[in-house]
Amino acid sequence: MKLALFDFDETLIYQNSLGYLFKEVTNKRFIFPSTLSLIFEFDTYRHGIKFSIKRRLYKSCLAGVSEKKLYEAGKTSSKKLHPLDEVVDCLHELHKQNYIIWIVTATPALFVKGVINQWGWPVERVIGTELYQNNNIYTGDLGEECMKEEKVKRINDVIKSKKLEPTIEIAFGNLPVDIPMMSLANKSYAVAGKQVVIFN
Repeated sequence: MKLALFDFDETLIYQNSLGYLFKEVTNKRFIFPSTLSLIFEFDTYRHGIKFSIKRRLYKSCLAGVSEKKLYEAGKTSSKKLHPLDEVVDCLHELHKQNYIIWIVTATPALFVKGVINQWGWPVERVIGTELYQNNNIYTGDLGEECMKEEKVKRINDVIKSKKLEPTIEIAFGNLPVDIPMMSLANKSYAVAGKQVVIFN
C-alpha cells in the first residue's frame, strides 16, 4: 500500500478555507466581531492571540451546527475556493499510479469532504481537526488541532487502528507547519503560493 499525503489549505488550494467554513455555516459576511472581546480577557494572552481567536470562532460559529450543514458548507464553498492546479494534477497522477491518497489538514474533515466530493477528487481518507458533538450536533468545542506533530500522531493512529502496512512514499505541504508530516515520506514537496519545490 503506497500512501501519498496532502495538506489541504495553501497546498491543494490557494486559500485558507476556515474563513469560508465559518461564513457558510453562519450566513454572515463578517465573522470577526465576535472575537473583539478577547482583547480584554487574560486567557487570550496566556494561550496566544491566534489560538484564542480561532477557538472563539469555532465556538461562536459551529455551536448548534449539524453534520449535514457542515458538509453542505463544504459543497457550497467549493465554488469559491481555488485549487492549486500543479498539486492537484500530481494528486490525480499518483492515483492513476495506484497510490492511496490521504488529505491531512487542520480544517474539520467533513467540511473538506464536502469540497473534494464536489470536485470529484479520488481521495480515500480525510484526517482533520476533530469537533465535539452532542446528539450529532456540534458544540463548538474542538480537540487537538490537526497540525504540526498532531498530524503525525493522527496518521499513525489511523494506521494502527486499521492495521495497515503502508509505505508513505510522498507528501505535499507548506512550511514550516507541515515539516513533521512531510518528514514521514520518502519524498516530499513544499508548496508556497504557486511554487512547488522538492523538500527532501
